[in-house]
Amino acid sequence: MNRRTFLAASTLSIAGLSGCIADTEYRITETTASTSIDSLDFSVVTEESDVTIEHPAELVFTLENTGDDPIKIKNYGVWPFGVVGLVQTPDSDEYSGSTRLSSQSYETSDRVEVNPSGMTIDGDQIMQTLESGERVRETYRLHGEEIWSEGTYYVDPSFPNRQPSYAIDDDWKTFEYQTEVRIEAKERLPF
Repeated sequence: MNRRTFLAASTLSIAGLSGCIADTEYRITETTASTSIDSLDFSVVTEESDVTIEHPAELVFTLENTGDDPIKIKNYGVWPFGVVGLVQTPDSDEYSGSTRLSSQSYETSDRVEVNPSGMTIDGDQIMQTLESGERVRETYRLHGEEIWSEGTYYVDPSFPNRQPSYAIDDDWKTFEYQTEVRIEAKERLPF
């Protein structure tokens, strides 16, 4: 192989790989979570902070009944948090354009159908009771191809206008919780 052929092949190989190598990677740097419901303790912890194409970040949502009375919770798709995504504007009325979070529960639920173009959920609510002192948790994954820029994102607990709800003594109210996820770009080697 002569020198020109080698240089041309090397240049084309590096150019072809540079798109893969130079993909932006992200890191979750901070999460905050709260709910205004006195009897519920809600938290979100980052178990895996790096968000790459090959490996998703992992967020663990935990909900604990700290009150004396059982709390009934209704949601769609999976219980108790439902199908969630990240949006860049809090209290967004539109789910379109959001970043989808995935969960092992989606894959095992007969109420959620995940396909390459999106997902659908069955319209029936799931209602279960969280007893006093009981704690539930759900792990959600954030894949690198779902992030379009760094910034602060907000968990959207609704899916096409289907709000979760809760009841103590059969007095049903909207189950509102707030979660912020701060995502920053990681420094990459330029190619």
